[in-house]
Amino acid sequence: MTVLPAIPRPGVDAGVVTEHSSGEVPARARRRTFTGAYKLRVLAEYEAAAPGERGAVLRREGLYSSHLVEWRRARDAGALAGLAASRGRPPADPIERDNTRLRARNAALEVELDTARRVIEVQGKISALLEDLSKRAHDGSAATTSGPSSPPRSSE
Repeated sequence: MTVLPAIPRPGVDAGVVTEHSSGEVPARARRRTFTGAYKLRVLAEYEAAAPGERGAVLRREGLYSSHLVEWRRARDAGALAGLAASRGRPPADPIERDNTRLRARNAALEVELDTARRVIEVQGKISALLEDLSKRAHDGSAATTSGPSSPPRSSE
């Protein structure tokens, strides 16, 4: 019988490091986001610093010089002023919100009115049918009362 050596599995024995050096699993990395006010503040501080102290500002804030290049271009183009505004959909105008609500309510009421008109039309048809049946029943009962149940006529 031949014994084959064990084949190492890639995830376990291939030297893949699965733990953080401190022993804890690091949280999932997230992309950093910076507000417009923060960018303007850092740019002002960086430009006010002496040439030898600018690296200290970058290290303290954890930034690269490429960040400042992009932020400076955006500031000069006037884009950073727009970044200070809140992101996302602008808040709805109260008048537009009321108009939307009233339009939806109006549409629902029109559907309800259409249903009521149909019900009234059907009720009218049923009423006419019952009246017709009532007349036929009344005429039929009058014809039957003058027939065999009435006293015989004399033929003189």
